Amino acid sequence: MNKVNDPDKLDDRWAQLDPTGEVYLDDPAAVESAIRSILDPLYGGDYHVSLLSDAIRDLINAYRGSYPGLLSSDTLYHDLRHALEAGLTTARLLDGYAKSLQPESSEHFDGDHALLAVLLALFHDIGLLRRETESHLFGAALTPIHEERGVEFMQIYLSRTKLAPLAEKSKLIMATKLIFSMPATWSIPDRKLAGMVASADLLSQFSDRCYLEKCRDFLFVEFSAFGLAGKADSPYPDKETLLAMTPGFVSRILHQRLEEEFFGEYRLLELHTGGKNPWEEAIERNQLFLENILSTHDFARLKRQPKTVN
Repeated sequence: MNKVNDPDKLDDRWAQLDPTGEVYLDDPAAVESAIRSILDPLYGGDYHVSLLSDAIRDLINAYRGSYPGLLSSDTLYHDLRHALEAGLTTARLLDGYAKSLQPESSEHFDGDHALLAVLLALFHDIGLLRRETESHLFGAALTPIHEERGVEFMQIYLSRTKLAPLAEKSKLIMATKLIFSMPATWSIPDRKLAGMVASADLLSQFSDRCYLEKCRDFLFVEFSAFGLAGKADSPYPDKETLLAMTPGFVSRILHQRLEEEFFGEYRLLELHTGGKNPWEEAIERNQLFLENILSTHDFARLKRQPKTVN
C-alpha cells in the first residue's frame, strides 16, 4: 500500500491510518493481515493462527453487539479501532523485541505467549462493554473498574481456547490501568509482555492523527460519565481545561510509565521499522501543535472531525 504522507489532509480515510501510513485501522481484515505478516515469519506454524482470526471476529461481534452476554459498545474514545490498533502495535513490539535478541537467546517468547499478548491487547478494553443486565449504564461509567472486568472476561474466554493453560495470565491486562504498578511477584517475562500491551495501549492513543480532537470531543464525554469532567469541582470542568492539561499528562505518562514501568519497550518499534519511530514522531507532532494552540488560545485550529469506529 502506498503511504499517505500529507499531514494537512483531513479526509476520513487519512485519519484512520496508523502512524506508519500503511494500515487502515478501521479495517479489521487489514489489521489482521498486518498482525499475521508479523507473527507468521516469527513463529510459522508455532502459533494458533485460527485463534487469532476467531478472536478478531469475536472482538468485532462484541463491539457491535453480537457477542453473547454483551451489549454493543457505546464509548466514543475507546472504540473498536483503538482495540485493533493496540493489538497491531503489540505485535510490532513483539517483532522489535525478537529483533533485539540473538537467535539462540532463551529470552525469546514462544508463539503461545506472543499470541496471548496480542489477544490481551485486542481485548484490553472489553470491560467497558456493558453486559446484558447493564443497559441502563453508559459504558464509560465502568472506566474505574473496566480493567478488572477485562481480566475476568479474558480468563473465561481463553479457558475455552487452545491458550487455556495461559488463561490466568489475563491479569496482565491490569498493566493498562494508569494507577496500577506491576507486582514484584510477576515474573520478568510476564512483566515484559504486560509492558508491551500497556505500551501499545498508550502509544495507540497518543499517536492518533485525531488525538487532540478525540480528547476534546470523545474523552471529555467519557470522563464526564464518572465524575472526572464536566462539573465545576471536577478536575476537568470544561474541554479547554482538559486540553490544557494534556501536554503535562502525556509527558508525565511517557516518562513514568513508558520509560520506567514498561522498561522503555516502546523503543523496540525502531527495531521493528528498521530505523525511525513513527509513533514517537506522531506524539511529538501532537504535543507541539497543542502547545502552540494553548499559547495562542486558538482552539478553532482543531478542525479534524474524528469518528468512532465500531
